[in-house]
Amino acid sequence: MEHKHIRLGGFGTKVWALLLVGLALHSPLTTLHSVRAQGSAFVANSQHMAILPGNVKNVSFVDGDMYCFAAGVMLKAQRSGEQLLGFWADTNFVRLGESVEYVTRQPETGDIYFTSRDEKGRSFLYCCTDIGTKSEKVKQVRVGGGLFNKGMTVEHPTFTDDGRLMIFASNDDRHGEGGYDLWYMQYDGKRWSKPENLGRPINTDEDEVSPRVYRDCLLFASSGHTEDNDHLSLYSTRLLAEPSAEDSSGALLIGRYRVQRLPSPLNADYADDYDMAIDTATDCGYWVSRRSSTETDSQLYSFSGALDGVLLWGTVSDKTAHALSGVAVVARQGKDVVCSTTTDEDGHYRVYLQCNQFYELSYQRDNYFVAFEEVNTAKSEDDYLIAEARRDVQLDRMPIGQRIYFEDLFGPDVDVELSERGMELLAPLVQFLNDNPSMKVTMNLVNDLTTDRNFNMLLTDERIQTLENYLLPLVPPTVKIYVDNGCIGRDGCSNASGMSRLTVLINK
Repeated sequence: MEHKHIRLGGFGTKVWALLLVGLALHSPLTTLHSVRAQGSAFVANSQHMAILPGNVKNVSFVDGDMYCFAAGVMLKAQRSGEQLLGFWADTNFVRLGESVEYVTRQPETGDIYFTSRDEKGRSFLYCCTDIGTKSEKVKQVRVGGGLFNKGMTVEHPTFTDDGRLMIFASNDDRHGEGGYDLWYMQYDGKRWSKPENLGRPINTDEDEVSPRVYRDCLLFASSGHTEDNDHLSLYSTRLLAEPSAEDSSGALLIGRYRVQRLPSPLNADYADDYDMAIDTATDCGYWVSRRSSTETDSQLYSFSGALDGVLLWGTVSDKTAHALSGVAVVARQGKDVVCSTTTDEDGHYRVYLQCNQFYELSYQRDNYFVAFEEVNTAKSEDDYLIAEARRDVQLDRMPIGQRIYFEDLFGPDVDVELSERGMELLAPLVQFLNDNPSMKVTMNLVNDLTTDRNFNMLLTDERIQTLENYLLPLVPPTVKIYVDNGCIGRDGCSNASGMSRLTVLINK
């Protein structure tokens, strides 16, 4: 794969380009569309953030500020929380050189590291203590010296949280696996060690670029793994054991874990996904992608929520094992909807959930009963960055002439109001009666909260009134609904199945 690098020419051209880009991006950005694939959800909606001039690449964060390289210049984002407001050309980088393409900060020393390309297209690594003010001359030092092999380029450096390990991309064909490879160097507090190739299975005969250390994992783009179909996709692998605050470089696990392709929508079929940067302070991230063969330039996309999580997937079918499309799959924590999706034509669904959390998932389709499932997303230390779990679900169709049972539709204890879950359970029944307005419905409600028979009868009467008030406005007037108090004439209204049960019988 050929990597092309655009240069605008001399210093005057560079400044003119900076002014043009700054004017072009001075207005606020507009979210254009969702990047959500059918049958999947990634934390919150992943969205296309902005159209920027030229190819976007080399996204990074420095002290909470976001930078990227587009149209031959370094751009700085203006943000409000997770929202991107605009991009402005950062003229400070002109004083570092005409071809600065990437910037980051080394956490231990606080030095700024940046890459700059010469007229022959070679990329070199430099560092400086700070960019300083416009009146100051920036003192910059080329990193590596005699450590790098002759002609070796350095692109897209990234550091562990303690700054003791640096990983970068280079196309040193004589000492690598082929194409661009990922390399690493270790810092002992005074100097960097000689670069070492990360080797296989991370590197392949093709290109591995855009490394990013995220917690104890390595993120990168690759065109050499079997799933890539000759385009770049984003991958992850575990790189560090339990890294100590003093020395993460002493805990390398290079090549011991499988390389994992990140799920949709971070990767799309037949699209190029180049780079990713994550703001760990706000748990939001950005990645660069060209989503289709018709797009000539790569663009910037965003997501929110911690990247490491659990991908829950499966198939929803009926009792005859027939796949059901259009099933609404909703993940909740309490009353809050975390994410939702619908099954595709094959009944498949995918939802992405955060680690070590409890969720309630509901599966709902017209003329079927709602299915509920509680999920615990506890993840072991040895799991991949994104663990996978499968849940296949079967839904029951609304029967005619057979008794249907609904348990505990009401609030806790002696609450006479329907709970939110109770309304959700009744929703398929309401929809069915709207679709079949000539039905007759007989209901029998039983409550067994105490041994006091009179109390249970009175409570049941109140709940029957609540049911009628809720159902009658929602169904056609041609539907005949009869509700009986099942506690009348029963000793204590004994109900072995639970605190509250509604029995429903539907007939033509």
